[in-house]
This record gives sequence, C-alpha cells and structure tokens, in this order.
Amino acid sequence: MTATWMCRTARASLILAITFLFATFLQASDTQSSAVGKGFAFTYDPAQEITVEGTVQAIITHPASGGAVGIHLLISSEGKIVDAHLGPYLSNENREALTLGAPVQVVGVKAQQRGQSLLLARQLVLGERKITIRNQRGFLVREVPQRRAQMSKPVVNGGAQ
Repeated sequence: MTATWMCRTARASLILAITFLFATFLQASDTQSSAVGKGFAFTYDPAQEITVEGTVQAIITHPASGGAVGIHLLISSEGKIVDAHLGPYLSNENREALTLGAPVQVVGVKAQQRGQSLLLARQLVLGERKITIRNQRGFLVREVPQRRAQMSKPVVNGGAQ
C-alpha cells in the first residue's frame, strides 16, 4: 500500500464520519417537540419571573424518560403542586439540605415540556441559604464545591523567613 492511498482512505473516512454526525444532529433536532427540550431554544424572560413559596413534597433525582434532566422539586403551594426544575449541577451539600416537608422559596419562569408545566428555577431559598440555579439569562450555573473553592484560593504564607 502506498502512503497516498492510505491518505485518501483516511480522508474519505473522515468525510463520511462528519456527514453521518451532521445528519444525526439534524434528525435529532427535528424530532424534539418541546421548546424546553431543545437546549437553549427556550427564552428565559426575567420580566416573567414568579416566586413560589411552599413545602417540599417530593425530590426527584431521576425524572421519567423524556423529562428535563436534573433534580426536580415537587412543591406544595396554595393547594397546587409545582414542579421546580433545579438542573443537574446542585452541589452535594445543597442536595443534602433538601428534605421533605422543608419550607422553600423558588424564583423562576414557567415553561412547558411535553404538556407538563415546569418552573425553571433561577434561585432557590432553603432557610438561610440562597442558591443560584440559573443566571439572569436562564443558563444553568454550575456550583463550585466548597473544598475546590478553598483549594483555588491563593496561598500567602510562603516566602523567605
């Protein structure tokens, strides 16, 4: 075999793989029916934010197939059950603070997914804790674990003595 033949074969394989991935991406984006399920297709309008206060009735860590990925809190508020989507990035410390029957306050925007009403939480208040779930534009915020935050602080006790 010659180097030229191997180069042509590798190039053809690469083009075929890229074409396949592109076609798969297009098919996947066409089959989704929910605005929330299309990644960033939903619009998070801070002017539409509401505040829900109530008690935690259920903590769902593994939603049903096709549901929004991440933690969901079912909150009893004014005789209704509200499904608050917290996303997948809640720290272990804050997950452990979630308990059934705990009073909570959630600020967010209502959305629809597969006919179900969701509250896309931007802020969660548990007692004295204020937890940011999304930024003002609606993008999920990843919490930095406490020990990682402490490790990233600069050390100032070095130097000559």
